[in-house]
Amino acid sequence: MAAKNLSIHRNKIVIIGNPNVGKSVLFNQITKAYSLIANVPYTTISVHRADITVENTSYEIIDTPGILSLDVHSEDGLITRNILLKEHPEVIILCIDSTNLKRSLLLLAQIMELEIPMVLCLNFLDESRQRGVIVEKDRLEQMLDIPVVETVASEGWGVSDLVKALPKAVVPAQSRVAYKRFIEEGLTDIAQCFPPDSKPPVGILLLLVMQDRNIEHYIELHYGDPILRDVKTLAAKVHNATQKGISRFIFEARERWAATLLQEVVQVKPESTGKYSKAIGSLCRHPFWGWLILIGVVYSTYLLVGKIGIGFLVPFCEQKIFFPLLDRLALIIPWEPLREFLVGDYGILSSGFVNAVGTALPILSMFFIILNFLEDTGYISNLCILTNRLFRRLGLSGKAILPVILGFGCKTMATLTARILESRKERIIAIFLIGFAIPCAPLLGINLAILALFPFKAFLIVFGVFILAEIVAGILLNKVLKADVVADFIMEIPPIRLPGIKSLLLKTYYRLKWFTTEAIPLFMIGAGILYVMEKLYILDFIKRACLPVLATFLNLPLSTVDSFLLCLLRKEAGAVVFLELAQTGQLDYIQIIVGIVVINCFIPCFANIMAMIRLLGVKTALLVTFFITFFSAVLGSVVNYVLRIF
Repeated sequence: MAAKNLSIHRNKIVIIGNPNVGKSVLFNQITKAYSLIANVPYTTISVHRADITVENTSYEIIDTPGILSLDVHSEDGLITRNILLKEHPEVIILCIDSTNLKRSLLLLAQIMELEIPMVLCLNFLDESRQRGVIVEKDRLEQMLDIPVVETVASEGWGVSDLVKALPKAVVPAQSRVAYKRFIEEGLTDIAQCFPPDSKPPVGILLLLVMQDRNIEHYIELHYGDPILRDVKTLAAKVHNATQKGISRFIFEARERWAATLLQEVVQVKPESTGKYSKAIGSLCRHPFWGWLILIGVVYSTYLLVGKIGIGFLVPFCEQKIFFPLLDRLALIIPWEPLREFLVGDYGILSSGFVNAVGTALPILSMFFIILNFLEDTGYISNLCILTNRLFRRLGLSGKAILPVILGFGCKTMATLTARILESRKERIIAIFLIGFAIPCAPLLGINLAILALFPFKAFLIVFGVFILAEIVAGILLNKVLKADVVADFIMEIPPIRLPGIKSLLLKTYYRLKWFTTEAIPLFMIGAGILYVMEKLYILDFIKRACLPVLATFLNLPLSTVDSFLLCLLRKEAGAVVFLELAQTGQLDYIQIIVGIVVINCFIPCFANIMAMIRLLGVKTALLVTFFITFFSAVLGSVVNYVLRIF
């Protein structure tokens, strides 16, 4: 590679691999830190870093988004590739799925060509053996001439051996792919354009031959414009030497290399287990049974969150713990203004802290366990396949299904995930649908708790409205937005796995920890803002200003203004106010339905707007935010009108 810059360089280890091969699990096990993991491709959309020490040497270890190939154009793929090219890691850990070795070997062929010391991690060893796939580790190590370590990262098995192998990482010099003669000769000619002591590796030269614009910019930055001009001339000569397409020749050579290696090191025996997993996965994707299973999953979630969350956990926390504490605190605070600020109607403790910890947290504890179970079993990925046909009618490719469905976890992260989409039209449609009528996990949990107080018909109406609104919005956007190329997408379907209780609880713990870290301060800030606004009569002014819309179009009482104001900070904070109004009988059946619809489709939270700006730019993001907010009021008015008539 080019000479490294003169800034201080930290020793780095980079974990690379295809989507959903266990990179984040491996990162968590090595560092004892935690990054979100799931049995869903593209869960990791950002870079996670931590410090470790290996044999008295300090390293920064980096968990990267999954990639299928180095010749990528999606933003997440470019992030991973840039880390490899610009941060000059000392070691690469290539994490591969031993149950699907061929796909990973195609990536291995390219990573080897970067000429960086590496260690190969054969993950999911337990599953490969269950499926009758036996990988001869020693033979693979001999053929590749690099350390190979077997792991079951989810259980921590083999991770210590992997860490011990890091100092033994070497550059696989003798085992790279052999290409057609005209390609090899072209690579030799291109290499001679560079200084002898800083020639780029073969992997970079091949990307130049494929006329990768980002790599051309990289060469210009590191070697200067004169060298780039000479290189581009020679690369174009190789690129145009065949009508078949140079990328096709390169891919076929790598595929032959992977097939030969696979034949040498893999034995396939009759499967001892796994047939039930395949059968369940097939049913989850079936065009008839898959929808019935989805209905069952949704109804079970509704019952569990409603009956256990709102029916047991919330009353226990509020009545046995927090309300007695607030009553005792009110008695011992002599100064009335302070008492009102802390435990009054808009008290930062009574309205802020208790709503977050005593009401939202118990509900979300139950909901996150269910959500994490569905993610880790692999059900979410099968759901993506099931809904593929519907999404294509909305102008979205199969690849766009992932960020939209991930919106039920966190809208902000789902919006950022939309960077895997190469079409700007798809990005706008996906981001609009994520921000519009898809409730994020905390909000969805509170919604289910509210709806559980009413007949199941209320649940069907609310989510029927959400589905219909998303479909109509998608169809309209698909017709209005300028036509764009919709990229094909083939998603690797992960196996149905039964998650371990420890990993399930750990993931739930961290999701609740992230919620409390972010939400409790905002709940309390929101309550404090309402307290100040109420004392300065600003709240009364806002309520009077909102009265025409609330009373005429939405038929909602003025008390719901508090809820909508809190939604600007955290939507679930506003939803908790609706829950309290529902529990105390201040809202009727129709008002609850209208209120939930409007809160869910109301202006996106601040973090989500920032994510929109990052991906779409300020102008487009603000337009999307405006139309989402406008249509939320229109949708709520229509729902109120229809329900009042019927």
